[in-house]
Amino acid sequence: MDKINATTKKQSFFVTAIGIYICYAVLSMAQIIISQYSSFFQNSWQTDLHGISTVISMMGIGRILTILFAGYFSDKLGRKPVLLVGMACTVVFFLGLIFSTNVFMACIFSLFLGFTNSFGDAAAYPALSEAFPEKSASMNSLVKAAMSLAQFVLPFVVAAIPNAKITLWMLIAMIVIDILIVLASKFAPQVVTQPAPEKSTKNETSITNVNVGPKPNMRVDGAALIVLGFTISFTFYVYTQYIPNFGTAVLGLDKNAAASLMSWYAIFSLVSVFVTSMMVTKIKPILLVILYPLISVIFLIALVIAPSPALAKITSAVIGFFAAGGVWQLGLAVITKYFPTEKGRVTGYYSFSAALTYFVGPFVSSFIINSTAGSVLKVFWIDIAFTIIGISLATFVEIRNRKYKFFD
Repeated sequence: MDKINATTKKQSFFVTAIGIYICYAVLSMAQIIISQYSSFFQNSWQTDLHGISTVISMMGIGRILTILFAGYFSDKLGRKPVLLVGMACTVVFFLGLIFSTNVFMACIFSLFLGFTNSFGDAAAYPALSEAFPEKSASMNSLVKAAMSLAQFVLPFVVAAIPNAKITLWMLIAMIVIDILIVLASKFAPQVVTQPAPEKSTKNETSITNVNVGPKPNMRVDGAALIVLGFTISFTFYVYTQYIPNFGTAVLGLDKNAAASLMSWYAIFSLVSVFVTSMMVTKIKPILLVILYPLISVIFLIALVIAPSPALAKITSAVIGFFAAGGVWQLGLAVITKYFPTEKGRVTGYYSFSAALTYFVGPFVSSFIINSTAGSVLKVFWIDIAFTIIGISLATFVEIRNRKYKFFD
């Protein structure tokens, strides 16, 4: 009887999971839709690539403004209402893109996608963990899979539907239907952490302090890993926003062919989610955090020095696999392993540094980029520079880890 009830309970949360995955599929398309329809929006808003970059950077501002308290609202008000707020913000964002007539209006509405990111993350991941406690890692990894699949599909949609407003109305319909699904779905009870008995606390402390040797320093190792969270995100986010411009301005591709480069990125980021989850059981996470960006930067440099359509496709696949498929999560695993008694605080810092990417990347690029090939190449050189900084930081962390032996 208990087994039947358990099965029924799991099935009741299946609809919840579907609603969350659809939400993130739409969100992932929203994150790149401006760059995918760059020419359309330049005409609609009477602007250039500088203006487009400014609008994209406002997504990061929206996330920065809300990321630090979104989790508090999720804990206090519940997962469902906070997730619904995030989804409503997505609708506002899409409507704003449709009806904006200038960059200023578009910037205001772009903030709402940042709000979606913060509220969605604060509600969706805990909701999945609470609904499927025995397989929360795999259920959460499917969020990335849903996002990668959606980003794979979007370039084909752009090629088939040149009018961005039609696509935006389709996405609004999807998210409204998803809101109805989430409203009708059942969320698991929130996990309330109870104070542990004193004996358990002592035992936990003794386990935590098994390594009586040198321990990671927050000001050195922690700071390096937090900045690493920024550089990892910078590599793939800047690439995804500007690879269509690279295709048109540098390679001379038509708009549809340039947009399709994102499909190579998306499909290989999906593959990486599953491959990396297997590799991390056999290879130290920090070594992958060095290796993955190193492979990424080699191909980025090759693409900038000797650009070609074939190499652009290969590089997009490489960036998808090695920069976007799970390396950021590996960095998070390292920092939480280093500071187990401060997981919440360090996770917040690490996530906040990543959120800065969504503003800093497009904002810095907006001062450089225009329709010329040279300006686009400069943006990619900046991406290369930050990736190299990340590799250096990861190497520094690994050298120091040798005396901690946390991952040996």
